[in-house]
Amino acid sequence: MRQQSLPWQFDEPLSDPEELVRTSFSHDGVSPQSARLALEQRYMSLLEETDKFDRRLVSYQGNKRAMLHSWFKYREGFSAQLVEQLIEDFDLKSGDTILEPFSGSATTLLVARSLGIDATGLEILPVCHLAWEAKSHVYEYDLDELVRLFDMIRTTNPGRASAPFPHIVITESAFPAEAENALMFYTGWFEQLEISSQAKVLLRLALTSILEEISYTRKDGQYLRWDIRSEKVQSRNQQRLANGKKPVKGMNKGHLPDVKQVLLDVLRIYIDDIHKLQKKQYSPSQQRLMQGSTLEILPTLDPDQFAAVITSPPYCNRYDYTRTYALELAYLGAGEEGIRALRFDQLSCTVEHRSKADVLREHYRSLDQEARFEQIWDIVQSNLVFNEINRALAIRWERGEINNQGILPMVEGYFTELTFVFAEIFRTCRSGAQIAFVNDNVRYGGEIIPVDLLSTDLAVQLGFEPVKVYVLPQRKGNSSQQMGRFGREALRKSITIWRKP
Repeated sequence: MRQQSLPWQFDEPLSDPEELVRTSFSHDGVSPQSARLALEQRYMSLLEETDKFDRRLVSYQGNKRAMLHSWFKYREGFSAQLVEQLIEDFDLKSGDTILEPFSGSATTLLVARSLGIDATGLEILPVCHLAWEAKSHVYEYDLDELVRLFDMIRTTNPGRASAPFPHIVITESAFPAEAENALMFYTGWFEQLEISSQAKVLLRLALTSILEEISYTRKDGQYLRWDIRSEKVQSRNQQRLANGKKPVKGMNKGHLPDVKQVLLDVLRIYIDDIHKLQKKQYSPSQQRLMQGSTLEILPTLDPDQFAAVITSPPYCNRYDYTRTYALELAYLGAGEEGIRALRFDQLSCTVEHRSKADVLREHYRSLDQEARFEQIWDIVQSNLVFNEINRALAIRWERGEINNQGILPMVEGYFTELTFVFAEIFRTCRSGAQIAFVNDNVRYGGEIIPVDLLSTDLAVQLGFEPVKVYVLPQRKGNSSQQMGRFGREALRKSITIWRKP
C-alpha cells in the first residue's frame, strides 16, 4: 500500500518548554538514537515556542486572498506576512539583497520588491517562473488593454481548438472533452492576438491557474487524485472488474466550472489587484529569478553579497512536485523527458531519488572547486546524527516496517544536498547575514528525523552561528499508516535562524 503523508493538526498548543525537547526518537527503542538525543540536548536552548508564527503564515493559507500573491495557488509556499515579519526582524533596508534559493511562486521576491529591497531567487519549476513573470509586471500593465481583453473574452464563445492539450502519460483524460477544447481554444486565440507581451504572459498564467479547477484531478501531496468520472479511472476499474477485483472508489469533485466563466473570474481578480497596486508608491529595487537547479546555480554566484536568506526548501516528505504540478508542467510544454529531468534535478525529496553525488562532484570539478566538494562531502558524511538516521532507517527496512526502500536513499540524498546548499549560502552571504529556513520534522517507520536540529548542526559545522529555532504552537502529525502502527507523535514545525559571523 502506498504511504501517504496526510497531516493531522494538533489544535492544543504544547506550551511547556520541556515538551519541546524529545526524549525518544525510535519507537520502542528499536534503533540507535543516542546521537539524536545528544543533538536535542546540545541545541535545546535554541528552541522557543512562539505565537508570532503559526501554520497559516508558514503555508499558502496566508496568501489565499492576498493581492498579487493569490494569482497562482502554489500550495507549498509560505505567506507574504511571514516574509514581511522576517525582513523586519532582520532589519533589512534598501540596498540589502535577499537570497531565496527555493523561490516557489516568488513570495520573497515580491515582498522584497514592495519594500524596496533587492532580491535574487532560484527556482527549477517552469510554472513558478511563469507566475513570477506575470506578477513582476504588476506596475507595467496597461489597465485599458486588460479591460478590453476582458470584454473580448466575455463576448466571445470558444470555438474549435486548433491544437490538442500537450498531454503526457500522467495527464491523459484529465479534462472533460468540452473543457479541454475550450482551454486550448483560448490558448491558441491569445497567442494570435496583437497585444502586449505582458498581457500575453498574464493570460497564460490565468489559463495555467485554472487547470486543476476545470479538470478531473486534485493535488494531494505526493500525486494527483482522480475523479471517478475520468476515463483513466473508468478504464482502470473495467480492468479490475475483468480480473475479479473490486473497482477503485475514486472521488467526485462535483460540478466542474465552465472554462470561460472561471477564466473571467480569475481575470477579474487580476485586474482588480493591478488597479489597486498601481495606485501605491514603491521604492525602486531589483529582483531576479534564475531558472535551474539550486545545487548547480549557487556555486557559480559571487561570494559575500547577500544580507539575508529567507526560504523553505522542499520538505523531506516524499512529495513530488513534478507529479502534483503535472498538468501545469505539461501545459507549459515540459514533455515526458523534461519532467523526468526536473524530477532528477530537484532537491531529493521523493522515493524515485537517484544519487547526485557524481553529478555534483563533476560540477564542482568544472568550476575548479573539487577540493571544496570533498570538504563539504566530508562534513555531511561524518555527521553522527546523519549516520544514525541512515542506520535506523536501514534497520526499519530490514524489519519490514518501511514500505518503500526508496525512502532510505531519499533521506540520505536530502541531507547531503542540503549541506551543499548550506555551504554555498555561507559562501555567498556577507558577514552578519541572517538565514531563515522553514521546515518540518518527519517520521518514517517509527523513526523521527529532527530536520530542524540536524540542519542546524550541519550549518554549525559549516561555520554558521545558531541563533534560534522557532517552534510553531501547532505541531505536525503523521500519516495514517504511521499512527496505526507506531502511534501518534507530534512533530515540530520550525523556523531555524542562523547567522554568518
